[in-house]
Amino acid sequence: MSRVPLLERECAGGEIARTFDILNNFQSRQVNSTRATAHSPFLARIFYPLVQTLMREGLGTVLSSKIKEIAVIKTSQLNGCDY
Repeated sequence: MSRVPLLERECAGGEIARTFDILNNFQSRQVNSTRATAHSPFLARIFYPLVQTLMREGLGTVLSSKIKEIAVIKTSQLNGCDY
């Protein structure tokens, strides 16, 4: 169970729904970090490009996406996340 409830597009209204609509232009499904930060639409709109930049390959990074994902999984295991 997450500490911050993850919002769904179907349940969102107002500015949160607008934020989901904007972010859907960039990605077909919403990742959990976007769904968690949607509680603060302004934060979600700033945070989303940062997440995409860090996770994509070839945008000034020296690590491959595979290595970055392995680091995410290992960090999650160390922190006790269920993955």
